[in-house]
Amino acid sequence: MPATKKMVVAALVLFALPLTAARAGIGIGIGIGIPGPYYYRPHYYGYWYRPYPVVVAAPPVVVAPPPLEVVQPVYPVPATATAPAPVTAAPPAIATAPAPRPVEADGYLRQLSDANEQVRADAALQLGRMKAVRAAPNLESTLASDRSATVRETAARALGLIGAPSSLSALQRAAQADDDRDVRHSAQFAAEIIRSNLPRN
Repeated sequence: MPATKKMVVAALVLFALPLTAARAGIGIGIGIGIPGPYYYRPHYYGYWYRPYPVVVAAPPVVVAPPPLEVVQPVYPVPATATAPAPVTAAPPAIATAPAPRPVEADGYLRQLSDANEQVRADAALQLGRMKAVRAAPNLESTLASDRSATVRETAARALGLIGAPSSLSALQRAAQADDDRDVRHSAQFAAEIIRSNLPRN
């Protein structure tokens, strides 16, 4: 049979087979082979998607800082270091009483014979504070003969403030013979002050 006829017969058979197979319940499948490895890709509702990449974070690396060392500076001490010179305070100035003015001393001397007891006592005290040495004889007379014990006691204290050695005998007599206890006490104290200031041989 020539090749053309064979091809025509084969074509007719191929067209006739589906009808015959359908009636007989026989199915003929035609497979087409596609070579190569196949990979499955998941899809959702007809859309292909690629799986998300999984990223694993590396654990943190903790580096402890090195310990700090504080070095104190060392200052050299000189071998010939000398102690600082002691600070000496200046000696305190000795306050000296101003010299009494003659006019003031004369006024207080006149007040020693005043009729008022308080005026006589104040005049005796002011003469003692002024250290009026020339008023010592008048104060000794007041200590020995004034009628007021207050004036006599003030005269004894004034003689102690003046510190005249010539007044020692009058003070000792008053310390032993005066009628008032305060006068005796002040006269004795004034005499001791004058004796303590006397130069010793």
